[in-house]
Amino acid sequence: MSSSLRKLLSFLLFLFPLFSFAQETTATLSGRITDGKGTPVEGATVATVYEPTGTKASTQTNNKGLFVLPNLKPGGPYTVAVSYVGFEEQKFENINLTLGNNPDLVVGLKNNDKALQEVVIQSARRPALNGVTIGRQQLSTLPTLGRSLSDFTRLTPQSNNNSFAGTNFRYNNVTLDGAINNDAIGFSNSFGGMSGGGQSGTAGAGTRTNPYSLDVIQEVQVQLAPYDVKLGNFTGGSVNAVTKSGTNAIHGSVYGYGRTQALVGKSVDGTNSKIGSDFHDYQWGATVGGPIVKNKAFYIFNFEQTRRQEPTFYNAGDPGAAISVADAQAIKNTLMSKYGYDVGSYDKYKIFTNSDKFFGRLDFNISPKSTLTLRGIYTNGWGNNLERTTTNFQFSSTDFTQHTKNYNLVAELKTRISNNLNNQLNVSYINVHEYRDFPGTLSPFMDIGSGAIWAGTWREASIYNMKQRTVELTDNLTFTKGINKFTFGTHNEFYNLTYGFINSWNGRWEYSSVPNFLADKPSRIRGAFTTDGKLANNRETIFNNPPNPYKVSLLSAYAQDEISVAKNFKLTPGLRLDYSGLADQPVTDPALNSVADYNSPNPTYTHTPFNQLTNKWLGKATLSPRLGFNWDVNNNQSVVVRGGTGIFTGRIPFAWLGYAYTLNGTTYGNIDYRPSSGQVVPLAVNPLYLKDTVTKYGGASASNTREVDVIDNNFKMPTIWRSNVAVDFKFGKGYKLTLDALYTKTLYDVKFQQINIKDSVQYYSNGPTQSPVYVGGKLYNPYSNVYLLTNTTQGYRYNLTAQISNTTNNIGMSTHRLNTNWSVAYTYGMSKDVANGIRNSFQSNYEVNPAIIPSSPVLSYSNFDLRHRIVATLGGTMAWNGTNSTSLAFFYSGQSGSPYSVVYASGGAPFGNAANANLPYIPKSQSDIRLVDKGSYTAAQQWADLNTFIESDSYLRMHRGQYAERNALRTPWNHELDVKLMHEFKLSRKDKSKTLQLSLDIFNVLNLLNNDWGHIAFVTNVNNYTVNLLTFAADPSVTNPALIDPVKNPTGIIPIGKPSSGYLPAFTFNKPTGVNGQYYTVDPLNSRWQGQLGVKFNF
Repeated sequence: MSSSLRKLLSFLLFLFPLFSFAQETTATLSGRITDGKGTPVEGATVATVYEPTGTKASTQTNNKGLFVLPNLKPGGPYTVAVSYVGFEEQKFENINLTLGNNPDLVVGLKNNDKALQEVVIQSARRPALNGVTIGRQQLSTLPTLGRSLSDFTRLTPQSNNNSFAGTNFRYNNVTLDGAINNDAIGFSNSFGGMSGGGQSGTAGAGTRTNPYSLDVIQEVQVQLAPYDVKLGNFTGGSVNAVTKSGTNAIHGSVYGYGRTQALVGKSVDGTNSKIGSDFHDYQWGATVGGPIVKNKAFYIFNFEQTRRQEPTFYNAGDPGAAISVADAQAIKNTLMSKYGYDVGSYDKYKIFTNSDKFFGRLDFNISPKSTLTLRGIYTNGWGNNLERTTTNFQFSSTDFTQHTKNYNLVAELKTRISNNLNNQLNVSYINVHEYRDFPGTLSPFMDIGSGAIWAGTWREASIYNMKQRTVELTDNLTFTKGINKFTFGTHNEFYNLTYGFINSWNGRWEYSSVPNFLADKPSRIRGAFTTDGKLANNRETIFNNPPNPYKVSLLSAYAQDEISVAKNFKLTPGLRLDYSGLADQPVTDPALNSVADYNSPNPTYTHTPFNQLTNKWLGKATLSPRLGFNWDVNNNQSVVVRGGTGIFTGRIPFAWLGYAYTLNGTTYGNIDYRPSSGQVVPLAVNPLYLKDTVTKYGGASASNTREVDVIDNNFKMPTIWRSNVAVDFKFGKGYKLTLDALYTKTLYDVKFQQINIKDSVQYYSNGPTQSPVYVGGKLYNPYSNVYLLTNTTQGYRYNLTAQISNTTNNIGMSTHRLNTNWSVAYTYGMSKDVANGIRNSFQSNYEVNPAIIPSSPVLSYSNFDLRHRIVATLGGTMAWNGTNSTSLAFFYSGQSGSPYSVVYASGGAPFGNAANANLPYIPKSQSDIRLVDKGSYTAAQQWADLNTFIESDSYLRMHRGQYAERNALRTPWNHELDVKLMHEFKLSRKDKSKTLQLSLDIFNVLNLLNNDWGHIAFVTNVNNYTVNLLTFAADPSVTNPALIDPVKNPTGIIPIGKPSSGYLPAFTFNKPTGVNGQYYTVDPLNSRWQGQLGVKFNF
């Protein structure tokens, strides 16, 4: 442990008995008490009672007449009493508080013989949260198909698919009851979901399992720019939920929700086919809570199960499938006859998602000044993973089942030490174990046709055994004096991680086509094997003895002062100190520092020299100043101006750290062999013989190589500077208009480089431009590849939002009352970065990040670029004669598509990138590009089709004669309209808590209305939302075709002394076969309407 870490840890431990805490789990009530003349009343008593549990809290006003009551439970109803000698006590009932909010109770009192003069409960006058708060009413009435938080966080106007403010979803921070609930390792599936959606970022995301039941959630809050220094460890969004507690009344529910093929629409591919009986999705559970000792101790428990099954789409031979039945059968027969290996099914296959969840919470009112909460969750989730799209087909042998077991324990102690001093302490322990198993016999992974066909054991499932044990210590001390509210705190996360993952331990064999596969002619062979002698190179030994444990500490200390500068203006300056450190740095092969850098006179990229790489990083503290303000312009909440600016430090997925510990040049060997064109190399069907096979056919040098993943010196966690300003207008009867501008500047983000390539380039012509061609190969050293994770300071994103809403209550007659609410928001957002960071490995993050120069990617559009988004909700509840009620709620989202890139299908030639992720030149005319015949598809026909495609896309049409930018193209608008209808029957006039709810949720109502509507367009994430526009090809018109053949001459450059005419690179055009002659396709399931029936008995 470094000396700086020891010093900071000692400091935090010294502070810990005094204060700490991170995410909001409570509400605060504050205000001002005056006499009839407006003079502040000092010493007035303000007492609250949380009626469901009888929990009491009280304080007294200071010499400014101000009071603060923090650490109150969100919800209600509360009764608030204000008393002072010489004045009549005043009580206010049915007050409800929301998570993290700070309403002001403004009370003007008169003498005992006179009535109350003024009572005003105003909304927050603090630096407001930039996001949304979703209460229990919305959680119950809004449509939700998966009953997950993402069904509600989508209400945030600046969000899209778990991304907030145009930021990587991995950079969010998700908490439950103030305790972290993240997928800390952050290992997401490489193919990322049918419609390109990423993981949610919570524990269990790999099994598509929600970590807890929606039935136990009281309130959810999403914040994007909270200048409260207690909130940290994110640069995207902060998502915080709090759970329900028991009350003085025994209460609970029994519920079930489900859908079958009868509640799913027909296909949208023109065949109008039904989904079949393979589909069902059931969720059922029960909740019970009540008192242990009335007004003193309470309990609440929940159990829930989910069972989901769905069929695969685009099976072999289906319309739009990536493989024919003939090719599938040929592959299956070849593997069986040559190697005795059964590659599994290529027709219909079932995908399942199952989970069991347990929740328990105990609350204790220890005294009028102290409360204690103990909460535990256990989640067991398991689901298999196999997906087929129009561009990628997977045999059933590539399926794997991921298992997640998640234990989550939290203890929270809230103490009111005095009228001016309050403390909140939170301690949690998290234990997550994730592992994968696969069907059938272990075999190599086979990639046929550049990702078009996959067979064999999935390369990320052969060895996968992850363990995460986390201890969290957090605490806040709040001190009020005069117009100041001081907060001092510390938040600490201690991770003990076991990284039991070896990528492609079973081997990864790539074939350019089905014929080459059938002929045993691979184009590339990769794989890993242990070399340290401590572990035998077999799966059982490595799986049961994960070799790479490491520990990460995220520590913080902070202080802020919320200053009531005037009765209508608050200013909140604060300072946060964040530290990220490791207990032990990874060991790196000493030979790495002896590698000689290539001294290029005209370098295309730069990096830290090999002899200076220390593989020592983090271990330094970051200061994050913040400043927030809130101005109630007219002192009546009619116009509120709010905003602020500040630094936020996040964290990367710890999976990236695991690669630095695993692929260090000493523990594992790593094969990366490219056979010569037409070379026959039989498949090593037993992974144990991978190295021997490659050595036999490629020579000793082919297998005596190692990959090294290095993190740059002084690497820093992602850090941003975020600012916003917003104006809230209240007018008319319940109307509110909000205008919000949010800007984020990257201070530190990630960039991945391959630094084992000689920076020796020549250039070939692409019209008037020049493309760099790497001709020097790799540096002379024992390594196959050396990947570097480093920082970049480039990047920015902004969001402009306008939102209008209205809430109207008690419309109608005395016996039939209608409450309505609606909201419409429009956001324009743009996000630019250098690297998207959505992959798990250094290699993948480098290879599938589209660029012209892969190790020097330029600022371009992010995967999370929002652009235009409209979010609207409309809801109403009608109460019938005080007995029954009916609610109807709509949700609409209109999104201007998602970004994707067009690339060269280069197979590694000629840009120094081994994947198809090189940005192409957009020809101005036919003379700008050399196309060659592809079978019967002539060059002239290809140009006509290519030209038509360019003209059909506004970006390509406007950028002829230039290189395409990453993520510059977009799919068409996606429109989603969902509805929920719920009727509640009151079963007892005496006991109003006994009700029966019947509900119907319908997702994608537009498709229900018309099968041509509601289609969800997407580009698959097999290669990071890219499509192959052009493929390098040999040109038969050239005297020596080998000069530009991407196999015989991977450089494809114009030889010195040769005329340029006739030696330009040759291409073939990959004509799109998707919707409307485009590359994108539509989601075969989510483009159909789906219904869900629900029944819930409350008592």
